[in-house]
Amino acid sequence: MANVEPFLNAQEHLRAELAWLDAGLLLLLELGGGNPFAQPSIGPRGLVVTAEELMESERDDEDAPPEEWRLYVLERRIREREIARSAEASGKAGVELPLALLCARLRLTVWERRLIILCLAAEMSRKYEKWYAYFNDDITCKAPTPDLAYRLLCDSQEEAANAGRWLSGAGALRSLLLEPDESGGGAAGMSRPKLKTTLRLDERTISYLLRTETLDARLEGIAEAHEPQPPEALPLLVPDDPAMQSLRGLADGGDAAQGSVPFIHLSGAPGGGKRLRFVHLAGARGQRLLVVRVRNLPADADRAEATLGRIVREAVLTGAAIVFREEHAAPGSEIPHLEAMEAALNRYLRFADKPLIGWTSHIRRQPSELPVPDGAGWIYGEVGVPTAFVREAFWRAEAMDVEGSYAPTIWRELADKYRFTPGQIGGAWRQSLALASGRGGGLPERSEIEAACRGQFRHRLAQLADRIMPARTWDDLILADEPYSLIREACDRYLHRETVYERWGFGRKLPYGKGLSLLFAGPPGTGKTMAAEIIAGELGLELYRIDLSRIVSKYIGETEQRLSELFAEAENSGAILFFDEGDALFGKRTEVKDAHDKYANLEAAYLLQRIEAYDGVSILATNLLQNMDEALIRRMSFVVKFPFPDAEERERIFRVHIPPQAPVSEEVDLAFLAARLEVSGGYIKNIALAAAFLAAGSGKPIAMEHFVRAARQELRKMGKILVKESFSPYLDEENTIYG
Repeated sequence: MANVEPFLNAQEHLRAELAWLDAGLLLLLELGGGNPFAQPSIGPRGLVVTAEELMESERDDEDAPPEEWRLYVLERRIREREIARSAEASGKAGVELPLALLCARLRLTVWERRLIILCLAAEMSRKYEKWYAYFNDDITCKAPTPDLAYRLLCDSQEEAANAGRWLSGAGALRSLLLEPDESGGGAAGMSRPKLKTTLRLDERTISYLLRTETLDARLEGIAEAHEPQPPEALPLLVPDDPAMQSLRGLADGGDAAQGSVPFIHLSGAPGGGKRLRFVHLAGARGQRLLVVRVRNLPADADRAEATLGRIVREAVLTGAAIVFREEHAAPGSEIPHLEAMEAALNRYLRFADKPLIGWTSHIRRQPSELPVPDGAGWIYGEVGVPTAFVREAFWRAEAMDVEGSYAPTIWRELADKYRFTPGQIGGAWRQSLALASGRGGGLPERSEIEAACRGQFRHRLAQLADRIMPARTWDDLILADEPYSLIREACDRYLHRETVYERWGFGRKLPYGKGLSLLFAGPPGTGKTMAAEIIAGELGLELYRIDLSRIVSKYIGETEQRLSELFAEAENSGAILFFDEGDALFGKRTEVKDAHDKYANLEAAYLLQRIEAYDGVSILATNLLQNMDEALIRRMSFVVKFPFPDAEERERIFRVHIPPQAPVSEEVDLAFLAARLEVSGGYIKNIALAAAFLAAGSGKPIAMEHFVRAARQELRKMGKILVKESFSPYLDEENTIYG
């Protein structure tokens, strides 16, 4: 056998295919109306119908084809075999030929390949429009028709008998490659198309064969394509990832679901790498990956169906796997166009060479909720937040070029502090670079990186709670040594939880209850809210005070539903949940005497479960520790009791509430005030602020008279009496008011 010369490119391959088409059209013209099956009634005609042509319908249609045509058919077959060998050699040489790939992927017959060439020719040169108009006997019909295809492309009676089936709605030609037959000829179930309907390739089929676009332009914003790449060229994947372990057996093109086509559902937090896992999987299979954004599908049912058809065409033409990306889904919500999706995926399975279907979402869905096609095997994997060790590796990878410019421990500290997904880590680093650029350039500072990290949280907590902006520091917190040290210890527990739970392995012993929960108990104004602010600032987390009016409902089950939504949003944000007046929600469960007691106890029990399962920081504050449920106290990581401040502590509280720049008279005796005003820190704050306003109104520095007058007002609010003797010599007979 002579050496086979491979095609150098796709254009050379198409020119070789067009050569046999040109020869066939020229021969039909020379025969003056002949055809392969000696059927003059369907032979080529001029643009005017003559009386002789009308008489030809009476002739015998079973005459043998002319000798010239039989020789052409033989020559065409020889040429086609030569083209096939050259195309195979091109594939081995690494030259991609779209037509050859398409025929192989769809397992097209020789006649179907010829029809594609017949239709594509008109898209490559306008000369074919004149040829087709002539043979169609219609100057307005400049595209191929089934009639012309039968006459020109069929080599045998068997091929002619099968051609109608290949052109039916169930075949690959009509389902994927050709434009829909507007006359109804392309409807499913039709046994034979009308002879004079036009045959035109779909826009994407043309652009694929001619390589004028890499993705159907009509899918812009809806789908994105990922070309197969080797693992070393792709972003880092989590080692020993459970989600990837569940996909073992698929990387080599096999199917893990007992020979069925795999439908893989991955759920997990945004940015966790669900799509990246599919990119790795498709790359290992040597496949392209087509990622479809579900929320960008058209709302109109007909347009959505057409778009899904284009998605299937794109995937089949390019041998791609399809992954649907669902964003911002609510549990229990319905997927739009579910039936249309399932029908499209069934068509994908029918024609795809190596089908693979995926679905990503931040919530887990059941198979009945998803468009699982007939015969597909269900595989589920959960993509969790990577371990602290892996998060540190991602931080180092993001800052690889400048890692030496930072303290060696910064990446470990960030990994321990922020339980981020890889996507969030990448977003935080890019945002910190933007913050540094806005400052004037240079590397991001630690504070800018921390600010960027806080900017990665996406949630709707503001609709369910009130955000508190931390403005206090440890210097503002005046507490006895024991509660102060407990709060410090709680912060350390959060900062070092990754070391204990993951690096030291304690987390494997605890399926739940890894969050940090604190119970603050003490009289009003003793610093419980301030302590929550300080913890939020220390940990770099947002603080949200729960608004009970938005949570508690008189309707059965609605409170639990709102609590579920609250904790779900909190898990997305990493925020601190602060339940002020916590005894209103976490009070002791009572003996069931009526339906109200029953459902009140159910609410309390549900809340206890959610508090224990919450992986973040939750703080409960109460003035009445004795009213709290014992089961709740047992579940608390820390119970911090805020005692009533003594005189020395009250003086310190006075001092921290007076700014250094405030004008204060030298006569002010804060120790005197602290000794005589037995009030908590909250009231001291009010007195200091009121005294400042009194001084500003009088145009004088803040003096004792202002403090005394402010104290008198605050005591009256409390229902207490300011006694003259207690504040002598700062009160005279005129200013003394009893009661």
